[in-house]
Amino acid sequence: MEHPAYQSYENTAKQSIASYIELLRIDENYIFTIELAESNSFKKLFQLLTEEILYRYWEENVNDDKVVCHFDDVHYSYNEIASRYANSPTLKRDFIKYISTSQETLRNIEVEKYNLDLKNGWAMLAEDLYGYTLWSDKEEDERIYPGDDSFIHDFNNKVESKYKYVVGVPPMPFSGNLLDAKVVILTLNPGYVEKVNKTQCMAMIPAQKEQLLSLMRNALTFQGEGIYDGYECSRVQGDYYWQKAFEQLAMEAYGSPSSEIYHPIYHDIAFFQLIGYHSEKFRYSAGIKHLPSTIFTNLLAKYLATKTDKTFLILRSESLWKETFGEEVWNKLEEEGRLITKGHKGMSQKITRGNLKKDNGFDKLVNILKPNKHE
Repeated sequence: MEHPAYQSYENTAKQSIASYIELLRIDENYIFTIELAESNSFKKLFQLLTEEILYRYWEENVNDDKVVCHFDDVHYSYNEIASRYANSPTLKRDFIKYISTSQETLRNIEVEKYNLDLKNGWAMLAEDLYGYTLWSDKEEDERIYPGDDSFIHDFNNKVESKYKYVVGVPPMPFSGNLLDAKVVILTLNPGYVEKVNKTQCMAMIPAQKEQLLSLMRNALTFQGEGIYDGYECSRVQGDYYWQKAFEQLAMEAYGSPSSEIYHPIYHDIAFFQLIGYHSEKFRYSAGIKHLPSTIFTNLLAKYLATKTDKTFLILRSESLWKETFGEEVWNKLEEEGRLITKGHKGMSQKITRGNLKKDNGFDKLVNILKPNKHE
């Protein structure tokens, strides 16, 4: 910027980036390239372009030597967006602020199972989950979603150790039978306890390690059968956390204890994390909402909410999950009775009648999970 020959370069680059964004949005009547360029920094515009691409882009292998690249059409109606702010005294400012995000893309995009699979960057990590590596402190063994690494490393360099994301263990953004489960539990991120996730897992024999990695690979590629499988090591890896949390629910819904091997509750309930990386404690950062893995989380949440009839149990951070779904989808879920919330801010994830008092949430879960007598 100090050199006269380049003083206008940033503005030129911003207008180019803004024009690419407008090209993806496909409004045949209006474009707002100049307004986007003038109202945003280059960094923010570049981030927005990245998000707009990530929502749309997927690849399809059609034979051994050919890959077809797709961009999903997501049409904007700037007139319709502006009408939402018709009564606002700051209409133009609110309008520009909104279209400077990718929220409208998420609102309008159609999410289908076939391209959801192909947009799933976690599946790329699943291909690396071999070789018995359940814990590592080596950089080459980091398990990070494609494109997340800069944020994760910057975040870890700024926070106390208890908040750092532990990326030397396999991530668990979702676990169990996510696409077929009756109930999906929404929480923040998988915890990390060194004596469990490191010490106990490293002490397992190779066959147990491979069994655990197989369970994790299947979950990351939407082929999971349950939170736990028939091997004890799957419960050891989580310190029996959900076995304990489900004790009351398992007995009331199924009439058998959650300690039972192949208990149906582990097939009928799955977990979905806001962010898939382990940490001792969770600390939110605004940058999380711009991660490539979060873009996929948003798509997956929309698919589960709009293309299935699942019930969602929210145990941690209702406000963040409401933002993830978007107000329109959230209201739809509430109207359909598909949201169960605790009604309080306690951190306990025990699935008990005492912890799920709001609107008789526990009894609602029991009725959803109780096997059909005619099955």
